[in-house]
Amino acid sequence: MSRFLDLHVPGTPLVMPNPWDVGSAVMLQALGAHALASTSAGAAFAQGKQDGDLSLDEMIAAAVAINGATDVPVSADLENGGGQSPDAAAAAVALAAQAGLAGVSIEDLGQIAGDPIYPFDLALARVEAAVDAARAHGIVLTARSEGLLTGTLTLEQVCDRMTAFASAGADVVFAPALASSDDVRAVVKAAGDTPVSVLVGAANTALTVQNLANLGVARISVGSGLARAAYGGALSVIRAALSDGRFDYPQSTASFAEIEALLSPKS
Repeated sequence: MSRFLDLHVPGTPLVMPNPWDVGSAVMLQALGAHALASTSAGAAFAQGKQDGDLSLDEMIAAAVAINGATDVPVSADLENGGGQSPDAAAAAVALAAQAGLAGVSIEDLGQIAGDPIYPFDLALARVEAAVDAARAHGIVLTARSEGLLTGTLTLEQVCDRMTAFASAGADVVFAPALASSDDVRAVVKAAGDTPVSVLVGAANTALTVQNLANLGVARISVGSGLARAAYGGALSVIRAALSDGRFDYPQSTASFAEIEALLSPKS
């Protein structure tokens, strides 16, 4: 636990990319990543499924496969932990720890019709249970609020959750869909001394590594961004071939030599 948590330094953020399969994980480590996190969406795409369609066991298995192929800390994206109750969140954390993972994220996005975000009291109770499980099993817990991502909570409401999750003992707090420096600054302030993770899943000139460092961020991830970039390149090539008969591979297409060098075991 301490090895992974020690990488979270406000002002010197850990850039933690999100591989979507074993090959991408090995290459990202070879490029110098000091920690990795699974992406439930990317793992789902790789299995021919939609985001949100993986079971808890499948999400843990995706992270475990990455963990087994690398020797850096790996954190698992477990979405809502496979269930609504605080006990379900705690059980998910325990399963991830028992599988040998260094960290886990649990979010407040559920399956309630009409409003996908768990009510505040339930969301907090889930984090409190997850914190207890994380302490018992020695794993880093990231508590996430998805309210900005779904558009169902205001920034102020998300910040209230960041404060509550931090006060409950979460090791890291995380609010995807922060769009500006002001958004990030508000979350960092709400989190107090608890490290803040920020998602940069699309081009955003306000959210560079240096800008986020200046704002006191401790970790940066890319979520499904790498998987979508890879699939986007492939889809573009095939669309052009099928519609116009051209094979327009982008300049960023990796060579055999580059890929195989990154996949070669280091002596």
